[in-house]
Amino acid sequence: MRVLPSGLCCWQQALEAKGRREQREREAAAAAREREQAARQREAERAADEARRAADAAALEEQRRAIAAEAAAKLAAERAAAEETLRAREAERLAAEEAQREEQRAAAAARKAAQAEAARREKEAADRRAEEEKARRRAKAAEATAAKKEAKAKNNKAKKAPSAFALEEERRAKAAAEVRAQEERAARLAAEQEAARRAEREAAERADAAEQAALRKNAELAEALRRSEVDAEEALARRVSRCEEAVSSESTGGGGDLPLRVERLEASLGAATEGSLEERVGAIERLIEPEAGEAAEQHLPVTEPFAAVSLADAGLDTGRPAAPESTMGGETTCIVCFARAKSHAAVPCGHLCACGPCSELMQECPYCREPVMMWMVPRPV
Repeated sequence: MRVLPSGLCCWQQALEAKGRREQREREAAAAAREREQAARQREAERAADEARRAADAAALEEQRRAIAAEAAAKLAAERAAAEETLRAREAERLAAEEAQREEQRAAAAARKAAQAEAARREKEAADRRAEEEKARRRAKAAEATAAKKEAKAKNNKAKKAPSAFALEEERRAKAAAEVRAQEERAARLAAEQEAARRAEREAAERADAAEQAALRKNAELAEALRRSEVDAEEALARRVSRCEEAVSSESTGGGGDLPLRVERLEASLGAATEGSLEERVGAIERLIEPEAGEAAEQHLPVTEPFAAVSLADAGLDTGRPAAPESTMGGETTCIVCFARAKSHAAVPCGHLCACGPCSELMQECPYCREPVMMWMVPRPV
């Protein structure tokens, strides 16, 4: 074994140490290059992810704009329909008020006519009494004149000296004639007064009957208005109940006052609006309608959206005999009122058979008599 000098050994060790340092430096440089490459790769992936997220966000924003535009158009159409319904109800209310005022004017005219008739009859009776008084005065004057003539005749007869028996008989005959004349006049006066009182009673009875009839008509009209208001309030309560069922009873609750239930619905949906109670309920229905429609479509046996087809084209067997088209409302006419167009479909049976105002009043499908969870406007195909 060869022994190296100590200086050569140190130099060799230094070379080995230098080689190890260079090896470590190369390994560190390679690791740095790998880390830098990984960082560049992560940066490229991050940039690609950001670009993909930006594209997804742009697509979502475009979809949101389209949905918002569709919702705005639907909201405008429904608002126009609601305004038209409100205008029709206002016109009906004004017509009812005008009819009530007309009835009141007719009743007032009848009362005035009855009062005028009673006043005329009273005036005629007063005129008759005045004439009778004048007749009595003339009769008394005639009697006084006759008495004077009779006294003069008696004086003349006394001068001629008639018999006492003849004078007594003549006096008794005249007295009896006067008594009969007075009895006849009293009987005629009593008959005329009785006829006048009977006519006054009949006129008063006719006036009372006309007034009672007017009061009955006014009461019936007021009751009809009250029933219409109660029906409208019940229909609104049913709509609120359907909204609560669509949103879920856990968030809103089913009891309490109707305005409080509407406020709970608005709070749960975050859609507080201004206006009347009916307008607020309509806004809540329009807000939850797409969600309710999607939930209903998941349970319906059809996979395609609703189309405006006739009942005959539905091809559903209800077990009832076929009816002519006129009794079912026509191809596009509501089968309840036969006046407005079909616009609402029952959920879950899916029958497109009623208009908006009629659907608000029904809890069963008028076609198949199935319970209705809600009414919805079908989307165009």
